[in-house]
Amino acid sequence: MKKNILIIDDEERIREIYARLFHAIGSTIFEVFEASNAEEAKEIIFRERLDLILLDIKMPRIDGIKMFEAIKEVNPRLEIVVASVYPIEKQKKLIPFADSYYDKSEGPIKLLEKVTARLLLQPM
Repeated sequence: MKKNILIIDDEERIREIYARLFHAIGSTIFEVFEASNAEEAKEIIFRERLDLILLDIKMPRIDGIKMFEAIKEVNPRLEIVVASVYPIEKQKKLIPFADSYYDKSEGPIKLLEKVTARLLLQPM
């Protein structure tokens, strides 16, 4: 069964890079959804059965901190990996209860490691 990942990031280029990365690993393994803002994310969260969200912190109008709180209210078991340009220590201060943290400067291999580690903890 495919694992459903939602990428929430206001930068289209970042969403495309992440989506291509997961599709390159295997389109039979991952189904990728993309949202550029809270409204788009909300629609996908209520429509799809998601396994993991990659969440940017700095976004216009509703930031990742507020998004994290809203998502966990709706589905406390949903895995959330914070993905930001902020160093991981700052990410942990801003969103202390995320399931994992990814500094965008760490590169794509590190992102894959973190996402697959989180997803492998869940039963298939």
